[in-house]
Amino acid sequence: MSCEEKARLAKEYEAATSKFSEEVRELQRRIGTSPKGEYDRLEGASNEARVRFEQTRLALEQHVAAHRC
Repeated sequence: MSCEEKARLAKEYEAATSKFSEEVRELQRRIGTSPKGEYDRLEGASNEARVRFEQTRLALEQHVAAHRC
């Protein structure tokens, strides 16, 4: 029997992981070539993506721990 909630959370985690990776790659690509304001915006976007990544990971871990699925 599969757990639909676990599958949903895993999909969110996968998407958040990809988004975080993309944001960090873009930030690294633009180091030294972007104006400070643009770099700050990119850094903020990567930080937001990191927080979302951590939230989705935690939600998935908590679900698995609570439901043992």
